[in-house]
Amino acid sequence: MKISRLRIVGFVIVMIGLSSCGQKKQPSTPDKDFDGWKTFETSDYSIRYPSTWDFDNSGRMGMALQIFSPLTSADDNFRDNVNLVIQDLSGQTVKTLDQYTQLSVSQIKAMMTDSEILSSVRLIRDGKEFQMVAFKAVQGQFKLMFVQYYLIKEKMAYVLTLTFEADKFDIYNEVGGKILDSFKTKK
Repeated sequence: MKISRLRIVGFVIVMIGLSSCGQKKQPSTPDKDFDGWKTFETSDYSIRYPSTWDFDNSGRMGMALQIFSPLTSADDNFRDNVNLVIQDLSGQTVKTLDQYTQLSVSQIKAMMTDSEILSSVRLIRDGKEFQMVAFKAVQGQFKLMFVQYYLIKEKMAYVLTLTFEADKFDIYNEVGGKILDSFKTKK
């Protein structure tokens, strides 16, 4: 039963890039120290994002938050995005970052059409160890790129995902990477 629950959460994690409409805007405080970006902060974490992007922390699709880029033209029908899923690992068999990464990568390969893992790298930032996994996959008509950060803190898994159309790599890899890198958990 626990593995099935993890698979369902894994499925949600790989599907998070597909929602692109009906987002609810939430107020945030401007952050003048980060080029006019906004900061969203809870008692557990904070993240920064461009003020031109839409923010949703309604819990839709099991996500703690979603941040959506503006559409780039009238023909654009996919909103590149960053989202966060937080999973309680209490009582689960997966407890370490290595185990979580291995399970997540296997779910990406099994559930995503034409998926290809581009890199999987262990990083340390602000004294916290996390895994960065980059991959590409096809979802319907979209050829997408994903960058995920996995962080295990106490008994919680934080999965932060950047999803963008592969042909917009130059645009969204930079700004999306800046959003991902702004994510901080509190001690």
